[in-house]
Amino acid sequence: MVLRERENETELLSAALDRASGGRGALLAFSGPFGIGRSAMLAAAAAAARSRGARVLRALATTAERDIPFGVLSQFSCCATDSETGPDFGTMRGGLLAAPGPVLLAVDDLQRADVESLRWLDRLCAAVADSGVLVVVAHREGEQAADPETFQRLLGRAAQRRELRPLSEDGVAAVVRDVFGVPGEARFAVACHRMSHGRPFLLNAIAHGLRDSGRHPDESTVDSVRSLRPSVVAERAGAVLRPQPEPVLAAARAVALLDAAEPEQLADLAGLAPAECTGALAGLTSLGVLVEPDRPRFAHPVIREVVENTLEPAELAEWHRRAARLLQQGDRPAEAVAEHLLASDATQGEWTTGVLHAAGRRALDRGDVATAIRCLRRALLACPTAGAERSVLLADLAEAERSGAPVASMRHLSQALPKFDSDRRRAAALAEVPLMLLPVAPLSLVAELEDFRARDELEPAVLRAIDTRIRLARLCDAAWCADTRALFDALVPGERVEPERISVLLYSAALTGGDVESVLPWAKLAVAGEHGPEAALGSVSLAARTLAACDEVRDAEQWLAAVTASLGARGDRTAERLIVDAERAVTLVRACRYPDAVALAESVLRRCELGLIPVVERCFEALSIAVLDSADTGAAARALERYREWDHAVLPWVRELRDAALAVSERDTVRALEHLLECGRERDRLGWANPCLLPWRGWAALLYHRVQRPDPAARLIADEYRRAVAWGASSGVGRALRVWGAITDGDPGVDLLRRAVEALDGRGPAGTLELAKAHLMLGRRLLGTDRAEAAARLNEGDELAAACGVPRLRAAEEIAAEGGGAQAELTRAELRIARLVAGGLGNQQVATELGVSSRAVEKHLTKVYRKLGVTGRAGLTDLADSLDPA
Repeated sequence: MVLRERENETELLSAALDRASGGRGALLAFSGPFGIGRSAMLAAAAAAARSRGARVLRALATTAERDIPFGVLSQFSCCATDSETGPDFGTMRGGLLAAPGPVLLAVDDLQRADVESLRWLDRLCAAVADSGVLVVVAHREGEQAADPETFQRLLGRAAQRRELRPLSEDGVAAVVRDVFGVPGEARFAVACHRMSHGRPFLLNAIAHGLRDSGRHPDESTVDSVRSLRPSVVAERAGAVLRPQPEPVLAAARAVALLDAAEPEQLADLAGLAPAECTGALAGLTSLGVLVEPDRPRFAHPVIREVVENTLEPAELAEWHRRAARLLQQGDRPAEAVAEHLLASDATQGEWTTGVLHAAGRRALDRGDVATAIRCLRRALLACPTAGAERSVLLADLAEAERSGAPVASMRHLSQALPKFDSDRRRAAALAEVPLMLLPVAPLSLVAELEDFRARDELEPAVLRAIDTRIRLARLCDAAWCADTRALFDALVPGERVEPERISVLLYSAALTGGDVESVLPWAKLAVAGEHGPEAALGSVSLAARTLAACDEVRDAEQWLAAVTASLGARGDRTAERLIVDAERAVTLVRACRYPDAVALAESVLRRCELGLIPVVERCFEALSIAVLDSADTGAAARALERYREWDHAVLPWVRELRDAALAVSERDTVRALEHLLECGRERDRLGWANPCLLPWRGWAALLYHRVQRPDPAARLIADEYRRAVAWGASSGVGRALRVWGAITDGDPGVDLLRRAVEALDGRGPAGTLELAKAHLMLGRRLLGTDRAEAAARLNEGDELAAACGVPRLRAAEEIAAEGGGAQAELTRAELRIARLVAGGLGNQQVATELGVSSRAVEKHLTKVYRKLGVTGRAGLTDLADSLDPA
C-alpha cells in the first residue's frame, strides 16, 4: 500500500536504516490518534528494512497480554531458550546488540506493553547507539501505560518522535485514486475527507468498502460514503475502548446519547463530576475516538454503535430515559426528547405523553410520517385511558396512519370520535375521512357519518363533505344510488362543486346508466380539480373509472400516472400507491393492454395485506375481465386462484365474477354461466346497469350460445345493446353488436358484425380487442362468399389482437384463417360435435346427446382437430365463438 503524505516519515526511516547498517542504531517513535496510520508506518518500516537485507522482528502489544510478563517479547522468534528456565531475554538482548547485520525491532501499541517488556526495551534502547539495532515503536496518546515512568523514560530515549498528521484533501483524493484505480469526483473526495477526518485507516475502510460493493467514486455514491458503517472500523474502535476505565466509558456513552451536547449535560448524564468528565473527554479526544472537544462527537458514526453495545439492552434503555429527562428539564425541543423516549422503557407519565405527542404532531406537520407514527403510538401507550388528550392523540395518529396503515387509521379515528369535546370537532374530523378508505372504516364510523348528515348547525361545506362520504358508502344501496344520481341530474353546468363531491355524484350516474354527454364534462372537471398525492385517497378512483367508462382511457391513464409519480417511492404512501395501482389495472384493461393490467393487478395483490383488500378489490375485476375477454387464461387465472381465500373481503358480485372467470379458465361453461348470472343479479339489485362498467350480459350471452340456448342469449344481448346505446360509449355499443353477431346465423349475423366494426373503428384504444374480434369473426363468416375481403378482415384482426398483447387469441384466429374457416370445411355432423365439445361436454355426453357411439364421436373429433389445425379440446374451445350452429 502506498503511503500518501508520509514522505517526511519515510525519509526519516530510510536515514535511520542507513545509520543502523553502519552500526549506529536508534529509537524512533510515532504517535497519533485512532486511525491515523501508525501500524501502516511500522509495516512500511519493516518492508524497507527487508529490502535492505535487515533482520526484522515485529510485535503487537495487546491488552490481553498486559499482565503476562514478557508478553510482548515472547512474540519475537529469536528468544534464546533454556530448557529449565524458559526464554532467556537477557541473552536475547545481548545477541541483538552484537548482531553482525542491521536489525529492525518494531513494536506497535507500545502503551499496552507489559511492565517487563517495557523495562527490557528501555535497557535495550539505552545501548542501541553503538549497535546495528533500529527500534521503531508506535503508540497512542490517551492510554495509561502499565509502568508510566519506564514508558516515558523509554520514549525520552528516542532520536526522533513524530506525531502523524491527517491527510489533506489532496492526500485523500490520491488514496481514492489508489483504491478505485480512477480519480474520484470532487464531491466524493470531499465527503471521504469529512467522514474520515483525513485518517488513513478510516479512509481506506470507507473506500475499500464502497469499491467491494461495486460503487464508483462519483457524486451518486456521496450518500453511501456517509451511510457506510465499516465493520473493520467498529472492531478497531472496540479494541480501543474496551480497556478504558469506567469514567471514560461513561463519558463515551453520554456522547453517544447526547451527540454535540454541552460538557455540563454530558457530565450529568454520565454521573461524573464536571472535572472528571472533562478529563475523560480529553482522554477520548487524545485516543482519537472523539473530535471537536468543545462539542464532542465521534470520529465516525459507527463508533456510536460500538459504545452503545457496551451496555445491556435494559441498561441502554435506562440511559435513554435519563437522557430524555435531562433534555426535557433543559427545555430542549420535543423531537430531541422523544428520540430518547422511543428508545427507552418509559411508557407512563404525563410529561412523557405530552412530549411524544408534541414530537409526533411536529413530525406530521413537516411530512415525516414514519417518525410521527412512532411517536404517536408510543404516546398512546403512555396516555391515560380516558380524557380529551387521548381523543386528540387518537385523531392525530389516525391522520398519520392514513397513507401507510389505513385500516388502523380508520379504527383509531372511530375510537377518537366519541371522546371529542364538541360535535363541531367530530364533524370536522368526519369531513376529512378519505373517500377511498370508507370500505375499511368500522361500522361505528359510518354510523357517525349518518348521524351528522342532518345537523343544520354545522357549516355548509362540512355538511356537504359528510353527505358526500355517506353517499359513497351507500352506493351499494339501490335507493341511495338512485337518489345520488338524482343529485347529479340536478347539477347546473358551471356550478361550483367540490371535486370529490362531483366524483361521487357522477360515478352514481355512470353506475345507473346515465349518458356520456352529461357525465363526461363533469368527469374532466373532477380531474382538473384534484392535485397532488392526496388525490390518491380522494376522488382519484371514481373519476378515473368514470373517464374510462366514457372511453376516455388515455386521459384516465395519464392522470393516474401523474398521481403515481407524485406519490414517489416514499414508504409511508403504501396504501395510496396500492389504491392507485388497482385503479390503473382496470384502466389498462379498458385500454386493452391486458398483459400490463394482469401484471399490475397481481403485483398489487402480492403487496397488499388482507385488511386492505376492500379498497383494492378492483384488481379481481381486472383479472376476471382479462380471462372473460379471452385475453388471458394463464397468469390472470392463477392469480385469481391464489387469492381465492379472500372471499370475505370482497363484495358478492366481485366474488361471483371471479368464480365465473375461474370456471371459464377451467372450460366449465355451465358453472361459468351460473356465476355470471348471479353476478348480474347482484349488480341489478344494486341498481348498477351500465354495461360499459361491466359487460356481464355479453359474456353470459356467449355462454348461453355455447350450451345451445339461443333465446336467453338473444334476450340478454338485446338488453345489453339497448343499455350501451343509452350510455353512448362506442366501445360498449360495438361490443354488444359483436356478441350479437356472434350468436346470430346467416346474413343478419354478418350485418351485425359489420355494424360492430363500424362502431368500433377509429374510436380509440377502449374497443381495440373487440374490434379485432369483430374483424376476425367477420372474416371467417366471409370465407365462403368473399375470400378477398375475408383475408383482409382476418389480417386486420390479427394485427389488432397483436397490438393488445393477446398472443393466445392471435394463434387461435390464425389457425382458423389458415385452415380456410371452420364452416367451410366441417361437415354438419362434425360441426355439431365440435360445438358440443367446445361447450364443455365430454365424449360420452356428446354421444348421448346425439344418439351415437362414443367411438363415432372420437372419429369425428379427430377429423375436426385436423381440419381446424388444433391439438385438442383447449384449442377447440378457443374457436368456440366461430362455430356457428348447423
